[in-house]
Amino acid sequence: MRAARNLSHVEIVLLLELSEPTSFTAAAAALGVTQSAVSKMVLALEEQFGLELVSRGRQGCEPSARLKRARPALLRALQSIDEAGNELRRADGALLGKMRIAGFRSATSILLPPAISGFLNRHPDLQVSIATVPETGGGVVERVVQGRADFGVTTSKPPRELQSCHLGSDPYVLVCRKDAHKMDVTSQRLVLWNENCSDRVPEILSFYGWKPKRIMRVDNDLTVLSMIDHGGGFTIMPRLATEPLCGTLKAQPLSDFRRDIWLCGQPLMWASFGGRALRRAVVLGSSHLRE
Repeated sequence: MRAARNLSHVEIVLLLELSEPTSFTAAAAALGVTQSAVSKMVLALEEQFGLELVSRGRQGCEPSARLKRARPALLRALQSIDEAGNELRRADGALLGKMRIAGFRSATSILLPPAISGFLNRHPDLQVSIATVPETGGGVVERVVQGRADFGVTTSKPPRELQSCHLGSDPYVLVCRKDAHKMDVTSQRLVLWNENCSDRVPEILSFYGWKPKRIMRVDNDLTVLSMIDHGGGFTIMPRLATEPLCGTLKAQPLSDFRRDIWLCGQPLMWASFGGRALRRAVVLGSSHLRE
C-alpha cells in the first residue's frame, strides 16, 4: 500500500463518476481523458487504499459498497474545492461557477423564474441550471442528498443532513368550470394528479363529506386542468399547481388545507457566498407564500 496522501481534484471527480454504475469509457469522457488513463488512475487508487473500488464487467463497472458510502464525503470535498475557486475568482461581489437547482413542477415554472431571473441579472456570469423533478419516490430531496443538485425546492420536509428553510405554504383549492354554479360533487368525476400533493385529497374529501362518483388519475397536472376545462369533472390540488388558471375555470379555497414548501441544500453550498445570495433571492421571491 502506498503512503497516504490527499486526493487530487481529478481523482475526486473520477471517484464521484465511479460511485454510480458507469463504465471506464463514460468516466473518461466525463473527465476529458483516455480510457487507459482512467484505468491507470483506478489501479493506482486501489493500490493506495488497499481495496477494490469497482467491480469490472462486460456491461461496465459497479461501485464497491465502500465507494458508495464515500460518495457524500467526495461531494463535500468537490464542493469545497469549487467554492474556494469561486471565492478566488469572484470580483466586486459577482458570482462565477455553476449552480444546480431542482424543484417540483410548479416551483420550477411559477415560483422560481422571477427570483432566479433577478438573481442572474445581478450575477450574469453564473451558470444556473433548473431541473423539474417529480416528488414521488425520493423526489427533489433525494436528488439533493445524492449530490445531483445543489439546492432544491420541495414539498417534503428535508432530512437533518441537509440545510433548509421553510418558504411558506400553498393552499389547496377545488377547481371546476365557472359555469358549475352548484356542483354536486357526488355526481362528478374527480380527476387526480399522480403526485405527492394528491395524498391529502382523501383527508379533504372526508373533511367535507364528499364522495365523488368516479376517480380518474393522470400523470400530468396540465392534463388534469385540461380535463376539467373540457367538462371532465373537478379536481383538488394546491393553488400554485393551477397557475396560470384558464379563464373558463375557477378555484375555490378549501379551509385549513395547505402543503408546506421548503428550500434545501447541501451544507457547504448553503453556507457559501453564492448559497446565501441564492437563499435571499428565493426567500424574497416566495414572500407571498407567507402572507
